[in-house]
Amino acid sequence: MIGRATPHVCAPAAIAGAIVLGTSLAVLLSAAPARASTDDAELIYECGLAMEFASKKGANLPVSANRAMSHFGEVTGNDPKLRKQADQAIRAIWDEQKKRDGRKAFNRYLLSVAQDCSDFYVELAEREAAEVEGQLNSRGTLSAAALRSYATRTGDSGEVANYLVYYYPYGKDLFQPNDDGDLLGQLIVEAGAAGLRRWSEEAIYAIANRHYWQYNPPATRLVFAEYQRRSRMKRQTEAEAQRWAQRAADDRAEQARRANAPYVGSLGTGKPYTPKPGSGVVVCTTYKGTGGGRVCKEE
Repeated sequence: MIGRATPHVCAPAAIAGAIVLGTSLAVLLSAAPARASTDDAELIYECGLAMEFASKKGANLPVSANRAMSHFGEVTGNDPKLRKQADQAIRAIWDEQKKRDGRKAFNRYLLSVAQDCSDFYVELAEREAAEVEGQLNSRGTLSAAALRSYATRTGDSGEVANYLVYYYPYGKDLFQPNDDGDLLGQLIVEAGAAGLRRWSEEAIYAIANRHYWQYNPPATRLVFAEYQRRSRMKRQTEAEAQRWAQRAADDRAEQARRANAPYVGSLGTGKPYTPKPGSGVVVCTTYKGTGGGRVCKEE
């Protein structure tokens, strides 16, 4: 195992063990879970046991022990023999360390291991999210997987709705499948009636008046109910609300034709990039006011 202290190494205290563990985690972080070596299984298993111990002691870690144990299963192929070997090895090391340093020092060591491991999995999740959120689809815009990752990571599904509304001011092609539209329908169902109240006026009116998915009755009912609620609050008739939505869509489409903005992938990576003229890449910008928001055009 990479850098792991063993019973034969004379570590003066639990601090030394924590330093070694931190170094090992840094090495492990450089490889994706699927590429991690079975030599790292012992380290991963120790993370799981330490995080489980910390949870029982009331530590409020952002990541549960299940994440480490799931990682262990990925690396070992859920081999019961490897799991038994790792468990025996870790418990032998821990028994010797507890005898050498005392229970209080050993408990402090376990809590420090749990914190290091939790930090490791938080960083790993952020790295994986950044990779996914930079993915583009065949149209040159953020893929449905990238938008899903963004919504999951930030909890801001309304921003994803804004993005899709401004990318598709008139909705989707009725005769073509559309992953973006399917994702939007899923996010509406997940948000529920209460969550939709936090979505922008632009998004709700556009979605209610245009087709964004092939077939999702629960999403259709939810968004139309919210649309009617807002229309009543604004004292608009159905015809007035539709005209408002049409004017807003026309305005967004016109802004998209005039847009001169960072590369659309910057939403996922945070690193704006200006495409070469004639590249066919879609770019987006943000406008404020009625009919504003994030709008896109093809270069």
